[in-house]
Order: sequence, then structure tokens, then C-alpha cells
Amino acid sequence: MKIAPEVKISDNGFVFNQKTGDSFSLNPSGLELIRMIAEEKELDEIKDVFLTKYDVDDLSFEKDFYEFCTLLKHHQITVQGNPLDFN
Repeated sequence: MKIAPEVKISDNGFVFNQKTGDSFSLNPSGLELIRMIAEEKELDEIKDVFLTKYDVDDLSFEKDFYEFCTLLKHHQITVQGNPLDFN
């Protein structure tokens, strides 16, 4: 999964899609997650960081991660070829 080239992400969590005109605000953990996605980090690496840094269990993280990725795709923040590829 990659962040679409027309999407801009500010340091304070403001996300703007130039293609659609939509904008979103992320909380600090959402910003950290979208930055890791932008850096094309693998799911296991992202999960390790979140499980270490935050009070979250493995199953809850994966559920939240996939929901977040689904929202990103729905709002055209990410581009991906295979709809089952969340990395």
C-alpha cells in the first residue's frame, strides 16, 4: 500500500487530498501510523512498534490497523493494486 502522490500530510496530522479536496485530522497515533505506511514499512514492523509503545494487544492492533487502512483506501488516501494487500 502506498500513499497517493496527491495526498499531503502535515507534521501536526492534517491530511489533504488534492485530488478530491477532502481533508482529515489525525491524532498522534494515527499520524505515526500513516507515516509508517508512507515509508512502506511492513505490517510486522508497524505492529511491533505499536505493541511496544502503546497499551494494545495483538488482535486489537490488527483489527484497528485493517479498519484504518480500509478508511484510507475509501477516502483515496492510498493506492493499492491488490485489494487484499494491506502492506
